[in-house]
Amino acid sequence: MLAKSFYACLFSICLLGLSSMTQPVCAQLRPELAPPEVMMLGDSITEAGPWQALFPKTRIVNRGVSGYTTYDLLREMKATVALRPAKVFLMIGINDLLRRATVEQTFKQYTLIVDELQKNKITVVMQATLECSRPQCGSAVESVRSLNQKLQAFAVARNIQWLDLNPGLANDEQGLLPKYTWDGLHLSKPAYLYWAERLKGFIQ
Repeated sequence: MLAKSFYACLFSICLLGLSSMTQPVCAQLRPELAPPEVMMLGDSITEAGPWQALFPKTRIVNRGVSGYTTYDLLREMKATVALRPAKVFLMIGINDLLRRATVEQTFKQYTLIVDELQKNKITVVMQATLECSRPQCGSAVESVRSLNQKLQAFAVARNIQWLDLNPGLANDEQGLLPKYTWDGLHLSKPAYLYWAERLKGFIQ
């Protein structure tokens, strides 16, 4: 089952990885290579990040997948753990909320992901779910903020590292700021550069 899941993932990433930035991801998923030092885990917001280019001296696997929810990450947890990453940066939840999952459901699923990673001796950095732009997603901004309050409290209680990009990329009135997004949800280049700058203290 693990091999089947691995090769299915490899095929889909290689098939859909249309930019040069995704090519190293396929190579890094080969099981004979050394385990990654860092895994970026999440949805399309994570997937679009050129992480290996931003951190060329670090072995990074990008396990962001467009459209993924907390449920999807839990479903594929065995394959994720099998790659044996030393540290996982987790960001997930916006697709859950946009598909009308409740804050409480999303929070529970997120914490189950954290539990599975920690059970397998993987260091987790919990990242706040990124806000979307209010004109595009309306009240979902409040749901994201409510979720992040719960996630931060959980991280503090469990002594887990916490990274919140929202103070630098969003504001109270607008949510995600126009200069950091091209569609109200996904990030622009300046946003990824900001994200990478914030990651340096955790990676290097």
